[in-house]
Amino acid sequence: MNALSSGLYSALTAGTTVTSLLAGTTAIHHGVAPRGSAFPYIVFNQQGGGDSNDNPRRNKDLVYTVRAVSNASNKSAGVIDAAVDDLLHGATLTVSGWSNYWTMREQDIEYIETTPDGQNIWHVGGMYRIRICE
Repeated sequence: MNALSSGLYSALTAGTTVTSLLAGTTAIHHGVAPRGSAFPYIVFNQQGGGDSNDNPRRNKDLVYTVRAVSNASNKSAGVIDAAVDDLLHGATLTVSGWSNYWTMREQDIEYIETTPDGQNIWHVGGMYRIRICE
């Protein structure tokens, strides 16, 4: 994980409201959940962005997706997503070597995945713009 992903992971695992809705901190995954992970869980990853190059200081303007994944219902995933949003929207993340000055939710995500055996898996989350500078 890069420094921002580590900072985001730390914020998510420190959120007791979030982890109480999951099977603890081991249900928060960067990139992809391991095969066979117990539901519900959270997956987060960088979607885009990079250096902003708009002033002499090094700045990054990045977008991360954070989504709750549940096999119970859309509502179950939505409850977890609401707790994540309470934790992250407007938060200041601790990012090693950087200062985080902007963390805001920009878009909502909601979709259903159907497994080959016919089980529905609900994904509910958001895309967060995160800005950091050295």
